[in-house]
Amino acid sequence: MRTLFTTIALVSFAVTGCSTQPRGDTQASAPLPVPVNEKARADKALATFLASRSIREVPVHRDATPDLDRDGTSDLVMLLDDANWCQGDGCTLLVFHGGKDGDKLVSESVSVRAPIAVGSRVNRGWHDLLVNVGSGEETGTVALEFDGTAYPSDPMMAAMLDPSRLPSATPLLDAELAPRVAAQ
Repeated sequence: MRTLFTTIALVSFAVTGCSTQPRGDTQASAPLPVPVNEKARADKALATFLASRSIREVPVHRDATPDLDRDGTSDLVMLLDDANWCQGDGCTLLVFHGGKDGDKLVSESVSVRAPIAVGSRVNRGWHDLLVNVGSGEETGTVALEFDGTAYPSDPMMAAMLDPSRLPSATPLLDAELAPRVAAQ
């Protein structure tokens, strides 16, 4: 009997979900946008950044596309996991604002380590970024707070968060080094 009920429920759900008539609206909805090729997007943003500094060598990097400023458009967070962009205490983190005209650099932070996560707390319209900093026994997590223009360039200046009381966050880049080689 349960199987018959489940089958009837699934069939009726499928039939009602496939209606071609608009519901309560006289206009048909617009087609869904084509998904953006995130790798090409990240490579283009990085190429623009490197060209602005007259750098030809494309570093190994990892990236994620959260909506940091809650405007409905994904932004770009990029960790440069490359010997030329890392020091003993971490690597360079780039944050780009996504927009109609492409990605614009918002901030560049040094000495950052993964894992990197988007915090639930918002400062001046942008979510905090939780990043690891430090080396050796002096490591910990800090919250990079947006100041209205950028995230801090030196996260080592922020106070480390109590590991037992870390704020809720959504992971972006894990600690495991899994770099993606950029197209040359």
